[in-house]
Amino acid sequence: MIKLIALDIDGTLLDDRGYIPQINREFLKIAVEKYKIVIVLCTGRGASAFKIAKDLQLPCSLISANGVYVFENPNFPPIIKNYLTERQKKVLIEFLDNNHFEIDYYIVLGYEQDFHMIYKERTNYDSYFLSFVNGRKQFKSTYPAEKLLKFLEYPISHTGIVGKYEKLKEIKEILKTLELDCNIILYYASDNKEYGFLEVLSNNASKEKALLQFMNFKNISSEELISIGDNFNDVGMFKISGISVAVANAPEEVKKAAKFVTSRTNNEGAVAEAIEMFIIKRDG
Repeated sequence: MIKLIALDIDGTLLDDRGYIPQINREFLKIAVEKYKIVIVLCTGRGASAFKIAKDLQLPCSLISANGVYVFENPNFPPIIKNYLTERQKKVLIEFLDNNHFEIDYYIVLGYEQDFHMIYKERTNYDSYFLSFVNGRKQFKSTYPAEKLLKFLEYPISHTGIVGKYEKLKEIKEILKTLELDCNIILYYASDNKEYGFLEVLSNNASKEKALLQFMNFKNISSEELISIGDNFNDVGMFKISGISVAVANAPEEVKKAAKFVTSRTNNEGAVAEAIEMFIIKRDG
């Protein structure tokens, strides 16, 4: 019996315009109100995730920043925070500051500093990175700095690099040589598959590890979990779920990692399809 839905946001819950399709709203409401299912939104988003949780208009929990935070209730402080260690922060930022990869990167300060994002000051930014920065400004303070090392005194949730996906694959391999014992994840930008996000987080921070922490807190087993996603950072959730669902718009590698693939895309109500098949029809 399913008790928990772990639900990715971008490319899964939301359509390509950034809205929740009405059919998804209707079926999620049925899952919560009739079947008493717990919903936990699991996202790479940071500050902007709270707007989506509120817009859902249903009780939900939230795992944000790819597992850095676990909020049992998004209106209250996190019950779990998985920050980078002092050594990880120092080694990583020194490495990025002292190399000339011609990349746009940023750090996100912790919950205590209201998720402020500071990005490396450069003379030329990629237009996609500027779009990302401007979009984030709607939610939290975001500003450039010549040196990011001066922010080491604060908790840092993660470091992110934004750029062309193929280039980020190369940088990921370079970062692995630092032996930081970090979680390094690479995934496509949901609105432009030419670009991606390369994030370096605490080794305790990933969607699946945070989800396991949340499940332990709620006393829910893997057999009682259904996960729904579309991107590479969702694959870990698939591995710990009794039922794993990739939506039709997911890359082929992600589809292969799931037990089920929807016939509908995120624009067509893929989440509703999964709820109907694995919760409503199984009940009937």
